[in-house]
Amino acid sequence: MWLVSFLSYLTHVNLAFLGIMPRNFLGLIGVFLGPLIHGDLLHLLSNTFPLVLLSGFILYMHRRVALKVVVLVYLLSGLLTWFIGRQAYHIGASGVVYGLAGYLLFNGFLRQNRGAMAVSLAVLFLYSGLFYGIFPGEERVSWEGHLAGLLSGLVAAITFGEGELTREENRPLEPDVVQRHVSSTAGKHYQHMFISYSVQPQELSKPYHYTLDAAGLSAKVSTPAAPAPSKEKAKPK
Repeated sequence: MWLVSFLSYLTHVNLAFLGIMPRNFLGLIGVFLGPLIHGDLLHLLSNTFPLVLLSGFILYMHRRVALKVVVLVYLLSGLLTWFIGRQAYHIGASGVVYGLAGYLLFNGFLRQNRGAMAVSLAVLFLYSGLFYGIFPGEERVSWEGHLAGLLSGLVAAITFGEGELTREENRPLEPDVVQRHVSSTAGKHYQHMFISYSVQPQELSKPYHYTLDAAGLSAKVSTPAAPAPSKEKAKPK
């Protein structure tokens, strides 16, 4: 963005014709180039700081899907602007900014995760005026690009959202597991005792027996396992 603006300043060339022209085939080039073009220094600065902050949030908290989120928001926000925008050149990275903010915002509410919710509240606090930009206002401001960006952030949150609550899966015990047991028969009150045991995957069906030492409320060494019944048939005498 800064390089393109610097070259435009040096050459005195207005690059707005490379922005998004809605429902015009040649205007599709703006989907790729439009976010890199800005009207003036104030426009450039107003998009630079939010991009740095929001992309930093995503890279730090969602590094695994960060690139996918940025690419999806970048392209989808431009395509939606091409569909719903007014007949004018739409330039600037505002759509991308709204898309990144929308991803962080919607991801927290959709996933119901504490960390993601905290980021969502932070985004709402820092960009409390975010929703004002998606309604028609100043003629030279592309509210269509803002709305398209917010919608692309919602799509990214649904597609690449992270932070969902983990679910417990039924799985066999692993070796060297220490499990806590609660006994209601040892002593007058409920007592806790800890039993350390190892489970071998190939011997899950073999029974084990433990003897409780009532005096010390501890389990003694397990008795030998009962021998498995023989599968051989008895021979006639």
